[in-house]
Amino acid sequence: MTAAGMHDLAVIGAGPAGAATAFHAARAGLRVVLLDMARFPRDKICGDGLTVRAVAELQALGVEPEVRRQAALIRRFELSAPLGRVQSKLGGAGETDYAYVLPRLKLDPLLVQAAVGAGAELREQHALETWETADNHLRLRLKTPDGERSLDARYAVLACGAHLGPLMRMRLLTRKPAVMVAVRQYYENYQSDDDLWRLQFRRETAPGYGWVFPAGPGLANVGVALYANRDHARPAEWLEQYRRRTAAPLLRGALPLGQARSFPLRTDFLRAPLTAPRVLITGEAAGLVNPLTGEGIDYALESGRIAAEQARTLLERGGDGSAHAAALQARYADLFRLSEGLRDWCTTPVGISLLTLAAHWRPELKLRLIRVLFGGEVIQGRPTARRLLRRLLWPSRRGGTAA
Repeated sequence: MTAAGMHDLAVIGAGPAGAATAFHAARAGLRVVLLDMARFPRDKICGDGLTVRAVAELQALGVEPEVRRQAALIRRFELSAPLGRVQSKLGGAGETDYAYVLPRLKLDPLLVQAAVGAGAELREQHALETWETADNHLRLRLKTPDGERSLDARYAVLACGAHLGPLMRMRLLTRKPAVMVAVRQYYENYQSDDDLWRLQFRRETAPGYGWVFPAGPGLANVGVALYANRDHARPAEWLEQYRRRTAAPLLRGALPLGQARSFPLRTDFLRAPLTAPRVLITGEAAGLVNPLTGEGIDYALESGRIAAEQARTLLERGGDGSAHAAALQARYADLFRLSEGLRDWCTTPVGISLLTLAAHWRPELKLRLIRVLFGGEVIQGRPTARRLLRRLLWPSRRGGTAA
């Protein structure tokens, strides 16, 4: 029984990971408070992609019908490189054969509303400063428009995305992790009505890629993702080069909407802290952004559900949170090792071109790439570039298992 004023679970951050955690925990009967430093609706700079993995989680949250009403429906994927291009339907990624693109300004309020509808209490403009650990609970120190406040909870889930403040102040991170940097700009009056996700690896984006995604009626999400070893000082310039040299034909007649904005993407899951005493870490706060594609909403929704399950178990049986770290490692570690290896292969125009040309001429490789990129398939073994290419091109009977 929770004492008066004591919450079972405090969730810090009301993005996809936090909202999913709050939804599933509240549905399980926990007394949940969902905290966010912003007031909704608020924008979040993102590629806005909802992969086939995300679709399954949206269905569990009960929000897919409204997402479908507002989003761009995606059924095909195109990967292009300097020497080739390959296109495929998304049916190879799993049972679901479609995905969505929906701006976070619209998506996140839907997820928060679902969490509140499940019984979670939402407190906006509550920023976590620090916390203290007592024998059987946490005391969170919060900054609000009305001054500093405290809140007691038996456990907490950190789902604060790429915001490093709480992790650095509590010494869970002692230095800033290496990140991808992405820069995004919306375009209105977008004339295409296609259902295509485009990832374009070009010389002007290497090492990295550009994208053009339909994002709803008359709207496009255009951006560039720069891998960690790229100069991140001038992301808007890299976006302009990509727009001018590659994306311009797709954007004919479209007009920029607002300013280009850049954002970091934490892809350091394999090296990130996943727990602290009475604290579980999930979503991008745990480094769960794919180091190859930059996708992270799907992992945020999945890992939020996992965090809710682990929090319920801790409340019922106690423990130190190690089961949460083990659950995340079991689900994502092989996938992230694979994605890091593929990313290293794709950092050169020659590497990505060879992979693209091979996929163009071999349909089974094309489907395998779709499963790897969007369905979570992994290839076992140490992911050197040579081994990755060999196992993609000539999969053995032991070649891959689902993550």
